[in-house]
Amino acid sequence: MKVKKYVGKNMQDTIFKIKAELGSDAIILNTRKFKEGGFFGFFGKEKIEVLAGVEENEQQAKKAAPAGEDDQVNQAGSNRDIEELKRKIDELNRSWQQDDFVRRLDDYSQKLYNHLLEEGVKKELVCDIIEDVSSGEDNKDKLEILQSTVRKQLGEAREIEIENPPHTVAMVGPTGVGKTTTIAKLAAFFAKNPKKRVGLVTADTYRVAAVEQLKTYSDIINIPLEVVYSKEEFASTMAGDFRNFDIVFVDTPGSSWDDKLQLGRIEGILDGELLDEIHLLLSLNQKLENISKVYERFSRLNPDRILLTKLDEAAHHGDLLNIRLWCDLPYSYYSYGQDVPEDLNSADPENLLPYLLGDYNV
Repeated sequence: MKVKKYVGKNMQDTIFKIKAELGSDAIILNTRKFKEGGFFGFFGKEKIEVLAGVEENEQQAKKAAPAGEDDQVNQAGSNRDIEELKRKIDELNRSWQQDDFVRRLDDYSQKLYNHLLEEGVKKELVCDIIEDVSSGEDNKDKLEILQSTVRKQLGEAREIEIENPPHTVAMVGPTGVGKTTTIAKLAAFFAKNPKKRVGLVTADTYRVAAVEQLKTYSDIINIPLEVVYSKEEFASTMAGDFRNFDIVFVDTPGSSWDDKLQLGRIEGILDGELLDEIHLLLSLNQKLENISKVYERFSRLNPDRILLTKLDEAAHHGDLLNIRLWCDLPYSYYSYGQDVPEDLNSADPENLLPYLLGDYNV
């Protein structure tokens, strides 16, 4: 079925347009009235919006089918038409609701709305946020509501806290997400405190030069590094001298989100009884679809926090909020460069707000 939206100054005018294009067999699916133009909702011209549809010609499908299969073709075509019609109606209804929502906003709220869309925030989430914002009495109040709403969406950061040493923290994530560099940044940060003993463990023996890279960092920071190849070796290391350390960071092999075999190997190395925290690293220079797949597949490793990487390589920062739509784990830190340990910060909402709002002119 072919479905299209028509706008006219009255019903008669709109019906004329429909018949002229779709013919007399067209059917009316939905209608609504709205005002266009005007000033602050007054003096606008009333118009009619009509959703109309018409059955498309199925003669080609009939000719292509054998004589005894006409009924099957008709039934299949009818089912497809019904599903397609439902989808288009749902899309148009959502579009109408959003258009009406935006038309009701004042200029300042519309600017905030457009800004969030340009940052890549999902439209349904933008509508929820701006609905709160539009209740503000003036521009300053609206901006404060926006900041408060975004803070709540981001949630409070959960940084690493050493409670019962040795506190073991593992980093997991796909290949190229920046696990080794992030571990070096965290280790260097904690090693700045002379009262804290920091150790490194790496199980990333699959990637070429991975051990050498972490060994270079450990030499620079002047902290010990142990290489393990199994869960048993990891347990033995933690039962040895490392049991006297305050915090131990564990590097793990990278894996594609769809490599079940490699994910199984990582799961086989990590001993949950010896780990206090598992941070899943998500790179913001990836498409949201890929980020969600990484989160879904790596959930089998039971991470309890999200560490965001490569914010400096992200074209837009709306995914800081989009991820919260389906991720209930708190953010811990975010990284934005290669400098160790400088390019790492707490994922506190106050630190993330500038990425989303930038130097927005209030």
